[in-house]
Amino acid sequence: MSFSLVSDSSVLKVVVSKDSAVKCSPEEYQSYLEDLDESKLKLEGEPTRFVLSKTLNFKAHQELLRAQAKFGVKGKVEPDLSYILVEVRLSLKDVENPKDLPLNKQIIYKRDSDGFCSEDLVAGLQSHGVLMDLQIALSNSKSKKDDLSLTKKN
Repeated sequence: MSFSLVSDSSVLKVVVSKDSAVKCSPEEYQSYLEDLDESKLKLEGEPTRFVLSKTLNFKAHQELLRAQAKFGVKGKVEPDLSYILVEVRLSLKDVENPKDLPLNKQIIYKRDSDGFCSEDLVAGLQSHGVLMDLQIALSNSKSKKDDLSLTKKN
């Protein structure tokens, strides 16, 4: 018998607005970010998908708490760019490139020595203006009630 502790519902697959396959209005894209329903996107071809974890393991959670303390993120205050870089870095687990995309145009997922997504990759995403798309998708997924289900033991 085998089972997996990671379910498909524990990850998000996000298409970013700057992807060349995305041909929709900013309003349509914002609607997509609310629930990540790709049927709301107008796509010409296969997009790149960024795979983000909705939940963090203990080590990543501790890193995020340190970032919150370091960057002064409290309650409902909008996090600054430094915090967003850390949050996306800890959550990004993979990049799914279109199968027909040449290797020299693919976004290659790499890990740093600490086991999390490479800082260079996250900095590259930020410089291309897609970091906020990923952070908004993460934020929207965390605000949904059904993401965390607690069960009582009888």
